[in-house]
Amino acid sequence: MNIAYILISTPNDTFYEQTAISVMTLKNVMPNANVYILVDEDTKATFTGKRTLLEKYNVNIVTVGVPKEFNNRDRSRFIKTSMNRYLPKDFIYIDIDTIICDSLETIPTNYDVGMVLNRHMKTSESPVKEFFEKNAKDLGWHHSFDDKHFNGGFMSVRGSEKSDALFKLWHELWQESRLKTNGTVFDQTSLNEANYRLNGAITEIDGIWNCQINRNCRCMPYIHDAKILHLYTNKKMYAHDMAKNEIIRSVLEDEHPELDKILANPKAAFHDVYDLNTDFYSVEMSKTPAYIFLRRIYEKNKKFFSLCNSIAKLFMKFSK
Repeated sequence: MNIAYILISTPNDTFYEQTAISVMTLKNVMPNANVYILVDEDTKATFTGKRTLLEKYNVNIVTVGVPKEFNNRDRSRFIKTSMNRYLPKDFIYIDIDTIICDSLETIPTNYDVGMVLNRHMKTSESPVKEFFEKNAKDLGWHHSFDDKHFNGGFMSVRGSEKSDALFKLWHELWQESRLKTNGTVFDQTSLNEANYRLNGAITEIDGIWNCQINRNCRCMPYIHDAKILHLYTNKKMYAHDMAKNEIIRSVLEDEHPELDKILANPKAAFHDVYDLNTDFYSVEMSKTPAYIFLRRIYEKNKKFFSLCNSIAKLFMKFSK
C-alpha cells in the first residue's frame, strides 16, 4: 500500500518531528507500507544530524519543484493540491499531525476519492459553518456539496479520470484563490469547491479513517475503532496529550519516555480533557459578543463579574 505525506519544514518548527512520529506509528502496524514523503528542495537540505530519523524507516523522499517566491505554507499547499502527479496511481494521503493506530489495509476501494466529513458532521450542523461560508463567499464559491464539507487531512485515492479531474481542478482553484485573497484562503476551501463543480467527486467514508481530535467536533463515536487519530497541534484546538511541542520534539532524542507512554495507548492520552460539549450550545455561545464581553470582565475584574453572576442568578430564579 502506498502512503503519502507532505513535509515542508525548517529546524525552527516541529513538522519534521510530527512526520517522524506518524511514520513511526504507521510502520509499527504496516511494516511493508511504501511511504512517500513529498518535500521541496529547501526542506530536503535540512535533513542532516538528528533530522535523518526518517531514513531509518525506509521512506521514499520525493523532491518537488515549487515556485521559489512561495512561503512554506503555500509550498505545502502547492504540492498537496497536485500530489497525484508525483505518486503512484493509487495512494492514501495522511496529514503529518497524526498517529496511526491500526493497519489501513481494510479500507474500501470502491470509489475514486474517499474522505471524512470535517469534524464528523454535516456542514449545517458544524460550529464552524460561518467560517466555511465566509471563505467561500469571498470568492463567489460554495462551501459544500450536498451539505458535506470534507476534511483534507486524509484522502484515499484510486487513480482514475474522476480523481485526476478533482486534483486538476483543485490545483487550479487553489492558485486562483491564492491570487485573489493574497494567499490567505485555505486549501480546503478550493477542495470543496472543486467537489461541488464536479457534482460530488468525493465519497464520504467512515470517520475511523480520519478521527479528528479536537474539542469542537463529534470525534467520540470514532475513537474506539479509529485507524488514524488526527491530533490538531494548533494550540487553540488541541485536546490530545501529543499536541505539546516538548513531547513532539523528543522523538529526535535517544530516549523519550513520555512519548513512548502516549504511543503505547494513544486512544487514552487525554489527560488535559475533563469536559465535553455534547450539544454544541456552549460552542455557539463562545462565539457571541455577549460571551466575549463577560469573559473579559472575568479576566480583568473578578469582583465585578461576581456581581454580574449574582444578578444572573436572581434573574434565573424569578424567570422560572
